[in-house]
Amino acid sequence: MLDGFIDDIKDIIQRNGRIEEMRQIARVNGFRFRSKETFARQDYLLKEFSIFNGKKDKRIKGIMTKKEASFDVNIRVYDYWYFGDFKKRKTTVYEVFGKALDFPRFEIRPKGLLNQVTEIFWAKEKPYPNQKDFHSKYEVLSMDAKLFEAEMSPKVLEHLMDRKNISVEGEGDYLLVYSTYEVTPAKYLVAEYDYVLDLVEIILNDDTNQYV
Repeated sequence: MLDGFIDDIKDIIQRNGRIEEMRQIARVNGFRFRSKETFARQDYLLKEFSIFNGKKDKRIKGIMTKKEASFDVNIRVYDYWYFGDFKKRKTTVYEVFGKALDFPRFEIRPKGLLNQVTEIFWAKEKPYPNQKDFHSKYEVLSMDAKLFEAEMSPKVLEHLMDRKNISVEGEGDYLLVYSTYEVTPAKYLVAEYDYVLDLVEIILNDDTNQYV
């Protein structure tokens, strides 16, 4: 807890350059902005995602928020800080929330990524097993492979292949996109936001899976 408290004091005493960059980007691109929020105040459903695992102090900073009316979703972009035992870790998270989404629980993550023990409810069967290039780089964890295929077109996997180290988690009304322990440079934040927006469009509007 002490590391997080010290970091809060530092932010009060001196301006955080990263937060100021995000504030500028938010203003220019029509986002609402908040400098910081405590993790404890976040939606309890959000706290269940793997990216937020761990019992040490947590913060979210530089919160850029925009409503995308065409998809009926709200998107938040922020840096998630985790104050672990040995060092603080930062990850830029793209969080999509909306009633238009209705996911069974799933995770997509790079192969070989260190992670907590896989929970027993993940299905053994791979969704879209013929997508061998994708499965050589990523693993898809779902409760039911066929249910995943019903919700996600194969174009989702094709879209994710554009990135070398990306993770996606979904459950209910939430979709999270991030690269673990990586911060998106300020100059790429809007481009990455557009990439996530394209992913949402594929999820909501592409029906390729209906013909597979």
